[in-house]
Amino acid sequence: MRTNACLVLSYRWRTPRVVGGVCDSNTATKKTYLVEAFLVAFLLVAQGAPPAQSAEVFRLAGVSVVGSKRYDASEIARATGLKVAENLTVDSLKEAASRLGSMGVFAQVNYRYATRGNTMTVVFTVEDAGRFLPCTFENFVWFSQQELREGLRSRVPLFDGYAPPGGTMLDLISAALTAMLETRGIRAQIQASPQGPIGGPVQSMQFQAVGVPTPVRRVEFTGVEKVDPALLQEAARPLLDKDYDASFIRDFSRGGVAAVYRQRGYLRAEFGDPVPHLLTGDSTPNSVAVTIPVSEGEQYRLKEIAWSGDSAIPYSDLEKSLHAAIGSPLNAVQLEQDVLSLLLLFHPKGYLMADAGAKAILDDASHSAVYQIQIRQGDLYRLGKLEIAGLDDARARSLEQLSRLRPGDPYDATYWNKFVQEVARQLPPTTSGWKFHPEQTIHADTKTVDVRLTFAPMAISR
Repeated sequence: MRTNACLVLSYRWRTPRVVGGVCDSNTATKKTYLVEAFLVAFLLVAQGAPPAQSAEVFRLAGVSVVGSKRYDASEIARATGLKVAENLTVDSLKEAASRLGSMGVFAQVNYRYATRGNTMTVVFTVEDAGRFLPCTFENFVWFSQQELREGLRSRVPLFDGYAPPGGTMLDLISAALTAMLETRGIRAQIQASPQGPIGGPVQSMQFQAVGVPTPVRRVEFTGVEKVDPALLQEAARPLLDKDYDASFIRDFSRGGVAAVYRQRGYLRAEFGDPVPHLLTGDSTPNSVAVTIPVSEGEQYRLKEIAWSGDSAIPYSDLEKSLHAAIGSPLNAVQLEQDVLSLLLLFHPKGYLMADAGAKAILDDASHSAVYQIQIRQGDLYRLGKLEIAGLDDARARSLEQLSRLRPGDPYDATYWNKFVQEVARQLPPTTSGWKFHPEQTIHADTKTVDVRLTFAPMAISR
């Protein structure tokens, strides 16, 4: 006759590490997961009753889950694969715990069970993993975003749009995407790759179908009323005939295409996520039309240019280099180019490390903008040593004396082209002419620049 018993087992999973933005090859890449199974305690409810043997068969009377703050207990119970009223063994519990642990969504999985006669109840205690990444789907043009989410949720246990950086969850998502594509007659490989800034942390997990061309044939913008749609079409031309890539199209539209608005003062124009549509009747299978929603916002006019920072050049002189008129729509693209051009005014005066920053402060009530420009001219650099090479010593020393840029003068890198023109008649005669190569050595400690000008006869072309 069966006796009643309670046994507690604990399984702890170490989830794969992410090192430098990619999964550690000793864990996730090889898909090996360390399972430390250890007996915590067991309590015999009936005197002398041994724990259930791995081969004994029981009918599952109930399964419950505690400990997760991320997932609903019923979802986790379904993810175990155990079903109430079905037969199971103790080994079945080990397999279920292993299935949960290897997914990577839990840092720890424990379970305990109790038997009564030929029935068994089991309780899983889990601890959520510490990190989850949003999943992005770059080129699944055969499905809407809703269809993707619903299809994955129905096929992948515990999928909620996020996944751990390692574990079988990534494989399950890839397998589900493969199956979904096959329902549309598409055979492709699924590539999952971590995404993030170079040298920075992983921020998302990107899934992409590889091996199926999806050329973009048409790009359309909705919500456009304040600019000529033809201008947007022209700006989006580089996207045509390229395979659909949601991230690239999103970034391009918010950069290059958005410049159409920023040139005209629409500084709050926003571009939404691209929406792909399969084209029917195109000669190339899986051709795509892309729709990008636009929120144009209001037009802002320039109210004032506000200067700050140390500047050896008067602000009034700097402002003459700007292509902007007070009261006109603020052309942010032109002003950004103008600010960069300001640096060309500082470098010839010896401020080699000069920099400038700019930003527009918008007043939504008056639809006006104050454009703030901060000058950071940096330290003044002076000419250190001047050396002329490639000529005889006497001529080289003579040319050095002819230089109007003397040691100790504020350094001007643009001077040397003028210098060569000034001393051209002092160079030895040659049938091919002379060329020169300037080498600059900047000394940050002494704030000086040493210059070596090397002259050489030009090669005769035959």
